[in-house]
Amino acid sequence: MDVIYTYPSYFDNIIESLSERDWLVHNFENVADSEIYNVANYLYNKQVKGITYTIYLDLNIYQFILNAFKKSKPKQEFRDAIALVAFCQLAEIEIDPTYAVYEKINYRNDDQVIDEIISDLGLFHRINNISNSSMVEFALSDVDTVVPTASYAINSYVTKKNLTKYRRLREWDSLYLIVVYVIYISQLPKLNKLDKLTKVVEWMIVEFRLSLVGITFAAIYFSDQPMKRMMKYKVSDDPCSKQRSAFNMTWDLYNLNRYFRMWTERVPAQEGIFASGDKVFNAVLRKSIKVQQSSCLDCFHDFLPQDIVTYLEKITFQPSEHFNRVYDSPDWSPSYRDELIRKYESLTGIKHSGI
Repeated sequence: MDVIYTYPSYFDNIIESLSERDWLVHNFENVADSEIYNVANYLYNKQVKGITYTIYLDLNIYQFILNAFKKSKPKQEFRDAIALVAFCQLAEIEIDPTYAVYEKINYRNDDQVIDEIISDLGLFHRINNISNSSMVEFALSDVDTVVPTASYAINSYVTKKNLTKYRRLREWDSLYLIVVYVIYISQLPKLNKLDKLTKVVEWMIVEFRLSLVGITFAAIYFSDQPMKRMMKYKVSDDPCSKQRSAFNMTWDLYNLNRYFRMWTERVPAQEGIFASGDKVFNAVLRKSIKVQQSSCLDCFHDFLPQDIVTYLEKITFQPSEHFNRVYDSPDWSPSYRDELIRKYESLTGIKHSGI
Protein backbone atom coordinates (compact mmCIF):
# COMPACT_ATOMS: atom_id res chain seq x y z
CA MET A 1 0.00 0.00 0.00
CA ASP A 2 1.56 3.26 -1.14
CA VAL A 3 0.98 6.31 1.05
CA ILE A 4 2.38 9.80 0.48
CA TYR A 5 2.84 12.22 3.39
CA THR A 6 3.73 15.86 2.94
CA TYR A 7 4.61 18.65 5.35
CA PRO A 8 5.40 22.37 4.97
CA SER A 9 8.88 23.09 3.61
CA TYR A 10 9.76 25.20 6.66
CA PHE A 11 9.67 22.00 8.71
CA ASP A 12 13.01 21.10 7.14
CA ASN A 13 14.52 23.82 9.36
CA ILE A 14 12.81 22.32 12.41
CA ILE A 15 14.18 18.87 11.62
CA GLU A 16 17.65 20.26 10.94
CA SER A 17 17.71 21.97 14.35
CA LEU A 18 16.60 18.80 16.12
CA SER A 19 19.16 16.70 14.25
CA GLU A 20 21.94 19.04 15.36
CA ARG A 21 20.74 18.85 18.96
CA ASP A 22 20.86 15.04 18.86
CA TRP A 23 18.47 14.82 21.82
CA LEU A 24 16.60 11.68 20.78
CA VAL A 25 17.79 8.20 21.74
CA HIS A 26 16.05 5.08 20.43
CA ASN A 27 16.40 1.32 20.33
CA PHE A 28 15.10 0.77 16.79
CA GLU A 29 17.32 -1.71 14.99
CA ASN A 30 18.48 -0.92 11.46
CA VAL A 31 17.21 2.66 11.75
CA ALA A 32 19.79 5.36 11.06
CA ASP A 33 19.85 8.30 13.47
CA SER A 34 18.82 10.61 10.62
CA GLU A 35 15.67 8.53 10.04
CA ILE A 36 14.49 9.16 13.59
CA TYR A 37 13.31 12.57 12.35
CA ASN A 38 11.36 11.19 9.39
CA VAL A 39 7.78 12.34 10.02
CA ALA A 40 6.33 10.04 7.35
CA ASN A 41 7.65 6.91 9.09
CA TYR A 42 5.78 7.70 12.30
CA LEU A 43 2.55 8.56 10.50
CA TYR A 44 2.68 5.46 8.31
CA ASN A 45 3.47 3.12 11.19
CA LYS A 46 0.66 4.57 13.29
CA GLN A 47 -2.02 4.83 10.63
CA VAL A 48 -1.23 1.65 8.69
CA LYS A 49 0.46 -0.67 11.21
CA GLY A 50 -1.19 0.59 14.40
CA ILE A 51 2.13 1.38 16.12
CA THR A 52 2.10 4.28 18.57
CA TYR A 53 5.12 6.27 19.74
CA THR A 54 5.88 8.13 22.97
CA ILE A 55 8.80 10.45 23.68
CA TYR A 56 9.85 10.53 27.35
CA LEU A 57 11.36 13.83 28.43
CA ASP A 58 14.26 14.37 30.78
CA LEU A 59 14.21 17.28 33.21
CA ASN A 60 16.44 19.44 31.00
CA ILE A 61 14.15 19.47 27.98
CA TYR A 62 11.02 19.62 30.15
CA GLN A 63 12.42 22.78 31.76
CA PHE A 64 13.38 24.22 28.36
CA ILE A 65 9.75 23.85 27.27
CA LEU A 66 8.48 25.60 30.40
CA ASN A 67 11.09 28.35 30.11
CA ALA A 68 9.97 29.12 26.58
CA PHE A 69 7.00 30.77 28.30
CA LYS A 70 8.53 31.72 31.65
CA LYS A 71 11.65 33.53 30.46
CA SER A 72 11.41 36.89 28.71
CA LYS A 73 14.50 36.31 26.57
CA PRO A 74 14.27 32.96 24.79
CA LYS A 75 17.47 30.94 24.45
CA GLN A 76 18.04 28.70 21.47
CA GLU A 77 17.52 25.66 23.72
CA PHE A 78 13.99 26.89 24.46
CA ARG A 79 13.23 27.35 20.77
CA ASP A 80 14.56 23.89 19.93
CA ALA A 81 12.55 22.31 22.75
CA ILE A 82 9.40 23.88 21.30
CA ALA A 83 10.55 22.61 17.89
CA LEU A 84 10.54 19.12 19.39
CA VAL A 85 6.94 19.59 20.59
CA ALA A 86 5.95 20.86 17.14
CA PHE A 87 7.65 17.85 15.53
CA CYS A 88 5.77 15.47 17.84
CA GLN A 89 2.47 17.12 16.97
CA LEU A 90 3.10 16.73 13.27
CA ALA A 91 4.29 13.12 13.61
CA GLU A 92 1.48 12.23 16.05
CA ILE A 93 3.95 11.24 18.78
CA GLU A 94 2.84 11.46 22.41
CA ILE A 95 5.05 13.34 24.89
CA ASP A 96 5.38 12.02 28.44
CA PRO A 97 6.99 14.29 31.09
CA THR A 98 6.45 11.90 34.02
CA TYR A 99 10.12 11.09 34.69
CA ALA A 100 11.03 14.78 34.60
CA VAL A 101 8.28 15.65 37.06
CA TYR A 102 9.36 12.97 39.54
CA GLU A 103 12.94 14.17 39.32
CA LYS A 104 11.87 17.75 39.88
CA ILE A 105 10.00 16.74 43.03
CA ASN A 106 13.08 14.80 44.18
CA TYR A 107 11.22 13.32 47.18
CA ARG A 108 10.42 16.71 48.67
CA ASN A 109 7.17 17.00 50.63
CA ASP A 110 6.89 20.76 50.88
CA ASP A 111 3.34 21.70 49.84
CA GLN A 112 4.43 24.95 48.21
CA VAL A 113 7.06 23.15 46.11
CA ILE A 114 4.61 20.41 45.07
CA ASP A 115 1.93 22.95 44.17
CA GLU A 116 4.42 24.84 42.00
CA ILE A 117 5.46 21.63 40.24
CA ILE A 118 1.84 20.71 39.55
CA SER A 119 1.26 24.21 38.21
CA ASP A 120 4.24 23.72 35.89
CA LEU A 121 2.78 20.40 34.74
CA GLY A 122 -0.43 22.21 33.82
CA LEU A 123 1.62 24.82 31.96
CA PHE A 124 3.41 22.07 30.05
CA HIS A 125 0.11 20.63 28.86
CA ARG A 126 -1.12 24.09 27.90
CA ILE A 127 2.02 24.61 25.80
CA ASN A 128 1.65 21.13 24.32
CA ASN A 129 -1.80 22.12 23.06
CA ILE A 130 -0.74 25.28 21.22
CA SER A 131 -1.39 25.27 17.48
CA ASN A 132 1.46 23.82 15.45
CA SER A 133 1.89 27.01 13.43
CA SER A 134 2.38 29.09 16.59
CA MET A 135 5.02 26.67 17.84
CA VAL A 136 6.86 26.78 14.52
CA GLU A 137 6.90 30.59 14.57
CA PHE A 138 8.59 30.55 17.98
CA ALA A 139 10.97 27.71 17.07
CA LEU A 140 12.12 29.50 13.92
CA SER A 141 12.59 32.83 15.77
CA ASP A 142 9.78 34.58 13.92
CA VAL A 143 8.33 35.53 17.33
CA ASP A 144 9.83 35.73 20.82
CA THR A 145 6.86 34.67 22.92
CA VAL A 146 4.91 31.49 23.46
CA VAL A 147 1.22 31.89 24.27
CA PRO A 148 -0.14 28.74 25.97
CA THR A 149 -3.75 27.72 25.59
CA ALA A 150 -6.03 29.38 28.13
CA SER A 151 -6.50 26.35 30.34
CA TYR A 152 -5.88 22.65 30.80
CA ALA A 153 -8.02 20.52 33.09
CA ILE A 154 -5.86 18.98 35.80
CA ASN A 155 -7.06 17.67 39.16
CA SER A 156 -4.43 19.12 41.48
CA TYR A 157 -5.50 17.05 44.49
CA VAL A 158 -5.37 13.71 42.68
CA THR A 159 -2.15 14.62 40.85
CA LYS A 160 -0.47 15.66 44.08
CA LYS A 161 -1.55 12.45 45.79
CA ASN A 162 -0.25 10.30 42.94
CA LEU A 163 3.10 12.11 42.73
CA THR A 164 3.84 11.86 46.46
CA LYS A 165 2.35 8.50 47.44
CA TYR A 166 5.63 6.57 47.16
CA ARG A 167 8.40 6.87 49.72
CA ARG A 168 10.75 5.81 46.95
CA LEU A 169 10.20 4.87 43.33
CA ARG A 170 10.82 1.21 42.48
CA GLU A 171 14.55 0.46 42.05
CA TRP A 172 15.61 4.00 42.96
CA ASP A 173 17.31 2.95 46.20
CA SER A 174 19.27 0.19 44.46
CA LEU A 175 20.55 2.58 41.80
CA TYR A 176 21.37 5.13 44.49
CA LEU A 177 23.54 2.55 46.24
CA ILE A 178 25.39 1.82 42.99
CA VAL A 179 26.04 5.55 42.55
CA VAL A 180 27.32 5.95 46.10
CA TYR A 181 29.61 2.94 45.69
CA VAL A 182 31.02 4.32 42.42
CA ILE A 183 31.67 7.59 44.27
CA TYR A 184 33.40 5.69 47.08
CA ILE A 185 35.64 3.72 44.71
CA SER A 186 36.48 6.83 42.69
CA GLN A 187 38.09 8.35 45.81
CA LEU A 188 40.43 5.41 46.56
CA PRO A 189 43.96 6.69 45.89
CA LYS A 190 45.88 3.44 45.41
CA LEU A 191 43.86 1.96 42.54
CA ASN A 192 44.19 2.92 38.88
CA LYS A 193 41.06 3.61 36.83
CA LEU A 194 40.73 0.15 35.32
CA ASP A 195 41.21 -1.51 38.70
CA LYS A 196 38.45 0.73 40.04
CA LEU A 197 36.16 -0.36 37.22
CA THR A 198 36.72 -4.05 37.82
CA LYS A 199 36.25 -3.54 41.56
CA VAL A 200 32.89 -1.83 40.95
CA VAL A 201 31.64 -4.66 38.73
CA GLU A 202 32.93 -7.37 41.07
CA TRP A 203 31.23 -5.61 43.98
CA MET A 204 27.93 -5.56 42.05
CA ILE A 205 28.24 -9.31 41.54
CA VAL A 206 29.44 -10.33 45.00
CA GLU A 207 27.82 -7.86 47.39
CA PHE A 208 24.89 -6.42 45.49
CA ARG A 209 23.34 -6.98 42.04
CA LEU A 210 24.14 -6.28 38.42
CA SER A 211 22.88 -3.23 36.57
CA LEU A 212 23.49 -2.74 32.86
CA VAL A 213 23.26 1.05 33.10
CA GLY A 214 25.42 1.05 36.23
CA ILE A 215 28.13 -1.00 34.51
CA THR A 216 28.01 1.14 31.39
CA PHE A 217 28.28 4.36 33.40
CA ALA A 218 31.24 2.99 35.38
CA ALA A 219 32.93 1.65 32.23
CA ILE A 220 32.84 5.05 30.55
CA TYR A 221 33.73 7.00 33.70
CA PHE A 222 36.76 4.85 34.64
CA SER A 223 38.03 4.62 31.06
CA ASP A 224 40.70 6.86 29.54
CA GLN A 225 37.91 8.77 27.79
CA PRO A 226 35.50 9.86 30.53
CA MET A 227 32.98 12.53 29.63
CA LYS A 228 32.87 15.87 31.37
CA ARG A 229 30.53 16.24 34.34
CA MET A 230 29.93 12.51 34.76
CA MET A 231 30.98 12.81 38.40
CA LYS A 232 28.95 15.51 40.13
CA TYR A 233 30.19 14.66 43.64
CA LYS A 234 32.99 16.78 45.11
CA VAL A 235 35.02 15.81 48.18
CA SER A 236 35.19 19.44 49.29
CA ASP A 237 31.39 19.84 49.41
CA ASP A 238 29.37 19.75 52.61
CA PRO A 239 27.30 16.58 53.35
CA CYS A 240 24.04 18.11 52.06
CA SER A 241 25.64 19.17 48.77
CA LYS A 242 27.20 15.73 48.41
CA GLN A 243 23.77 14.18 48.85
CA ARG A 244 22.26 16.47 46.20
CA SER A 245 25.02 15.46 43.79
CA ALA A 246 24.51 11.76 44.50
CA PHE A 247 20.74 12.16 44.05
CA ASN A 248 21.31 13.98 40.77
CA MET A 249 23.47 11.15 39.47
CA THR A 250 20.92 8.61 40.68
CA TRP A 251 18.11 10.27 38.75
CA ASP A 252 20.19 9.81 35.60
CA LEU A 253 20.62 6.09 36.28
CA TYR A 254 16.96 5.78 37.27
CA ASN A 255 15.79 7.31 34.00
CA LEU A 256 18.21 5.13 32.06
CA ASN A 257 16.89 2.07 33.85
CA ARG A 258 13.25 3.08 33.32
CA TYR A 259 13.92 3.33 29.59
CA PHE A 260 14.99 -0.31 29.58
CA ARG A 261 11.94 -1.31 31.61
CA MET A 262 9.77 0.51 29.09
CA TRP A 263 11.56 -1.20 26.23
CA THR A 264 11.59 -4.77 27.55
CA GLU A 265 8.18 -4.71 29.25
CA ARG A 266 6.26 -2.66 26.70
CA VAL A 267 2.96 -3.63 25.19
CA PRO A 268 3.31 -4.76 21.55
CA ALA A 269 2.82 -1.94 19.02
CA GLN A 270 3.93 0.66 21.55
CA GLU A 271 7.37 2.19 21.04
CA GLY A 272 9.32 4.65 23.17
CA ILE A 273 12.07 7.19 22.58
CA PHE A 274 13.97 9.18 25.20
CA ALA A 275 14.67 12.88 24.75
CA SER A 276 17.51 14.23 26.85
CA GLY A 277 19.62 17.36 26.76
CA ASP A 278 22.35 15.63 28.79
CA LYS A 279 25.22 14.37 26.61
CA VAL A 280 26.48 12.00 29.31
CA PHE A 281 23.02 10.48 29.74
CA ASN A 282 22.64 9.97 26.00
CA ALA A 283 26.10 8.40 25.66
CA VAL A 284 25.45 5.92 28.48
CA LEU A 285 22.01 5.08 27.12
CA ARG A 286 23.27 4.52 23.57
CA LYS A 287 26.06 2.21 24.76
CA SER A 288 23.65 0.33 27.03
CA ILE A 289 21.23 -0.17 24.13
CA LYS A 290 24.05 -1.61 22.01
CA VAL A 291 24.88 -4.08 24.78
CA GLN A 292 21.22 -5.10 25.09
CA GLN A 293 20.85 -5.55 21.35
CA SER A 294 24.10 -7.47 20.82
CA SER A 295 24.12 -9.45 24.11
CA CYS A 296 27.82 -8.68 24.45
CA LEU A 297 30.18 -5.90 25.47
CA ASP A 298 31.85 -5.41 22.08
CA CYS A 299 30.91 -1.72 22.01
CA PHE A 300 33.09 -1.23 25.13
CA HIS A 301 36.13 -1.77 22.91
CA ASP A 302 35.71 1.86 21.85
CA PHE A 303 37.08 3.00 25.21
CA LEU A 304 38.41 -0.03 27.16
CA PRO A 305 41.32 -2.45 26.56
CA GLN A 306 40.53 -5.87 25.11
CA ASP A 307 41.52 -7.82 28.24
CA ILE A 308 39.26 -5.71 30.47
CA VAL A 309 36.27 -6.13 28.15
CA THR A 310 36.86 -9.89 27.97
CA TYR A 311 37.06 -10.16 31.75
CA LEU A 312 33.94 -8.07 32.35
CA GLU A 313 32.02 -10.05 29.76
CA LYS A 314 33.04 -13.33 31.38
CA ILE A 315 32.05 -12.41 34.94
CA THR A 316 28.84 -10.55 34.10
CA PHE A 317 27.33 -13.08 31.72
CA GLN A 318 27.70 -16.02 34.13
CA PRO A 319 28.35 -14.34 37.49
CA SER A 320 27.37 -17.26 39.74
CA GLU A 321 30.01 -19.48 38.12
CA HIS A 322 32.79 -17.14 39.21
CA PHE A 323 31.67 -15.72 42.57
CA ASN A 324 29.57 -16.51 45.61
CA ARG A 325 26.79 -13.95 45.56
CA VAL A 326 24.75 -12.42 48.36
CA TYR A 327 22.05 -12.00 45.72
CA ASP A 328 21.65 -15.79 45.66
CA SER A 329 21.68 -16.16 49.44
CA PRO A 330 19.14 -15.83 52.29
CA ASP A 331 20.94 -12.62 53.35
CA TRP A 332 19.56 -10.73 50.35
CA SER A 333 16.87 -8.31 51.50
CA PRO A 334 15.91 -4.61 51.45
CA SER A 335 17.40 -4.21 54.93
CA TYR A 336 20.73 -5.60 53.66
CA ARG A 337 20.72 -2.98 50.90
CA ASP A 338 19.84 -0.23 53.39
CA GLU A 339 22.81 -1.21 55.57
CA LEU A 340 25.11 -0.92 52.56
CA ILE A 341 23.69 2.51 51.76
CA ARG A 342 24.37 3.76 55.28
CA LYS A 343 27.87 2.27 55.16
CA TYR A 344 28.92 3.98 51.94
CA GLU A 345 27.17 7.24 52.73
CA SER A 346 29.31 7.35 55.87
CA LEU A 347 32.50 6.51 53.97
CA THR A 348 31.86 9.25 51.38
CA GLY A 349 30.60 11.94 53.78
CA ILE A 350 27.17 12.04 52.16
CA LYS A 351 24.32 13.15 54.39
CA HIS A 352 22.29 10.09 55.38
CA SER A 353 19.30 9.86 53.07
CA GLY A 354 17.00 8.26 55.64
CA ILE A 355 16.56 5.14 53.54
